[in-house]
Amino acid sequence: MDLKRRSGPVGSPGGTRRVGLPAGAFCLASLLLAAPAALAAGSSAAGSSAAGSSQGTLTLRGVVPAVCTVSLSATSATLDLVQGQAGTAVAAVEESCNAAGGYTVSIASRNGGELRRESAASGVAYSLSYDGADAAKSGVIRTERAATGASRRGTLSLTVPASPTLAAGEYVDTLTVSIAAK
Repeated sequence: MDLKRRSGPVGSPGGTRRVGLPAGAFCLASLLLAAPAALAAGSSAAGSSAAGSSQGTLTLRGVVPAVCTVSLSATSATLDLVQGQAGTAVAAVEESCNAAGGYTVSIASRNGGELRRESAASGVAYSLSYDGADAAKSGVIRTERAATGASRRGTLSLTVPASPTLAAGEYVDTLTVSIAAK
């Protein structure tokens, strides 16, 4: 950027000095206005010459990050382990993901698909399903989804066999539902 000292009255072709400023001083407004013009001149579009061009191009870019969320709403179902239950809805799952390549919902059992009493090495095996997809023996469900951008609601269901000889106590398992962009 080549800034030259100019003198002359304000408003004249060479005048950038204000009344009351010492000779050779620049007006701050003149410097601020000169800087963008100098920067613009230094950054020309591809293919344009220093003398100018009849057209220029500008590329605009925007970014939308992938956002995937899952939320659970547990039902008030109490599992009857003595009598057994089939296809009992235990939670509603709301999934949402805007990933262009789709996404995966995974459901995993901490106890490998068993309801267990505290400190017990084994328990009652159960079957888990999510929107028609059944869990593997390990208690894991993995569901692939196509990209839609819309939220989706599914049902997590459980089937437990009748176990009239179980010892008294509370039998539990923890399910983890996760969502990830592909």
